[in-house]
Amino acid sequence: MQVKLSANLDFLRAVAVLLVLAQHILNRFGIGPLLGIRIPPIGVFGVLLFFVHTCLVLMYSMERSGLDGSALAGNFYVRRLFRIYPLSILAVLTAVALHLDAVQGVPGLSRAAPVATGRIVSNLLLMQNLFKTGSIINVLWSLPFEVQMYIFLPFLFLWIRGKRSAAWRLGILWGIFVLLAMARTYWADHGAPVGFVGRLLLLEYVPNFLPGVIAFSLVHTPRMKSYWWPPFILLLVAAYSIVPSSATGWVLCLLLGLSIPFFAEIRTGWLRVVSNRIATYSYGIYLSHQFCLWFISDMLGAWPLWSRILILITMLVGIPIVLYHAIEKPMIKVGANLAERWHARAMVAAVARS
Repeated sequence: MQVKLSANLDFLRAVAVLLVLAQHILNRFGIGPLLGIRIPPIGVFGVLLFFVHTCLVLMYSMERSGLDGSALAGNFYVRRLFRIYPLSILAVLTAVALHLDAVQGVPGLSRAAPVATGRIVSNLLLMQNLFKTGSIINVLWSLPFEVQMYIFLPFLFLWIRGKRSAAWRLGILWGIFVLLAMARTYWADHGAPVGFVGRLLLLEYVPNFLPGVIAFSLVHTPRMKSYWWPPFILLLVAAYSIVPSSATGWVLCLLLGLSIPFFAEIRTGWLRVVSNRIATYSYGIYLSHQFCLWFISDMLGAWPLWSRILILITMLVGIPIVLYHAIEKPMIKVGANLAERWHARAMVAAVARS
């Protein structure tokens, strides 16, 4: 069994969510125009880092389960269902109740007309990319791609498990999907039906997901000192900031996936603790921060700046903690219990048939 690089992956996840948060704060309050600079899309790269991280962590999770075949897939899908949907559903319903929407021209949430029922349903199901309805909360754009990628992860795991040539197979697969993503872009630029090409957008992100699977397939041989891990991640961020494009994201994610197994575990105590806390509450940070920014900028717009900053910090820290302990963690436990019960009943049925 491979070693889970928990502290390194916690740092990666923490950086990812902080990049998203930083970009949205800078955009919401117009920091770029104020300073006369262009804010690079660091939040987009943060999401791409999430994709690599998520695939690797889920590969480890399936390995630890010790399951196979349909039992593995069923266990995996149930757990992911209760991990992703409860908080995303709450976020969508909260936005709808407050009449908030990702209005064009506004960097985040804003008051808007009531959202159409079909759009609400597609966002609740995290299928807005397939129905072309747009995300009510702009950060929801990434979740449909995660959910759709989850469908294939158990099959990828079973395909590479125990195979020495797994990394090579995955490298070829990565190259194939890069070509497919480039073909999709070409079709979009040369008159292909917008709706059809738009529904194939997942192809553009598969090369960002697969490096996490590649990292899992490689033997963990820590040759790089742990103190190089943070500068390495920040160097990737800088590279994407200089040349932000899909191709840059594919290459940097591949480099990340190939590099993860060769870094030793972070040993600095405070960095491990801070990274772990941010990583633990990262999903709540990701889904709630736009509400916090809306509240501070719109509802408290006339308040003194110092009080708005204090309230914003309190909300950004406090709300994700509450969401995790009140909803996220309990629902993860429910999913785990249901998955175990489903597997136990399947085992009993199999024994009875034999």
